[in-house]
Amino acid sequence: MMQKEQFPRSIKQLVYFAGLFISRLGWLPANMSPLGGFGFFSKYPWIYFLSIIVFDKFVGGVYLGFWWTYLGFAAYPVFGYLSRKQPKFQAFFLPLASFSFFLLSNFGSFWYWYPHTFSGLLLCYTLALPFYARTLAGDLFFGYGWLAIVHRASIIGQIRLPLITFNKPEVKKAISDTELV
Repeated sequence: MMQKEQFPRSIKQLVYFAGLFISRLGWLPANMSPLGGFGFFSKYPWIYFLSIIVFDKFVGGVYLGFWWTYLGFAAYPVFGYLSRKQPKFQAFFLPLASFSFFLLSNFGSFWYWYPHTFSGLLLCYTLALPFYARTLAGDLFFGYGWLAIVHRASIIGQIRLPLITFNKPEVKKAISDTELV
């Protein structure tokens, strides 16, 4: 029998799965989705991988070299796990996970569809740059959005900024001299 506490958690997991699946149906630009950010920050990597596998099975995504793409997808939870206890590292590791996905997934494309030469490798990665730009934009938007909203901007709170105070006489004078029209 299901415990009362587990039921809401399973509903939450189902909503995550459905959200990830729906986000890949084309309402966002190609390669821009919350998938990378979810894989990076999620405590449920099985939902992340299951959504990828189910989407690829029923919507499309199984092709020569897709295992390289799956290896690239695995970079997100790996880097997320490595940086989980240090929010300062999360800001650096999320783009690193995105770059790792770019390198690994496009190596699979190179291996199966391009000549195995240096110019073939260069051509493959050059043609993939527009997709990487959207992947990185999606990862940063959704990933940093997750970090800012859910984690209450813990990275920003750890950055030391000079204290701005309005009690200094010169600041009070400058404020009082300013006319609001």
